[in-house]
Amino acid sequence: MEIVDVKEKWANTINTVTIGATAEQGGTRGKTVTIGGESTLPALTFEGEIPNPPVIAGLVVDIVPEGWPEVLKKAIGDAIQSPVDWARQCVEQYKVDLISLKLLGADPQE
Repeated sequence: MEIVDVKEKWANTINTVTIGATAEQGGTRGKTVTIGGESTLPALTFEGEIPNPPVIAGLVVDIVPEGWPEVLKKAIGDAIQSPVDWARQCVEQYKVDLISLKLLGADPQE
């Protein structure tokens, strides 16, 4: 019996997006963050390219969501009451690359 190594290769490329612009690029940011560009699935570097390193985004919400576990609220601390303080904590303490801001309190249904 012959064993055939069947490998399905992904033939597409993820679009690249650069967020922010430095002064040299006409913007005001100290650095830019580039995501995307992969021509392979995660962790399959032998099949394609992963030109940009992964980035970490910190989640910030404008109101404390109902049902969040106490352990999570305690980990964030007093900064959870202020989206500005929370974002600053993400950048300064956790060294995130991006902030994902969710405006849960701006629900048009209410």
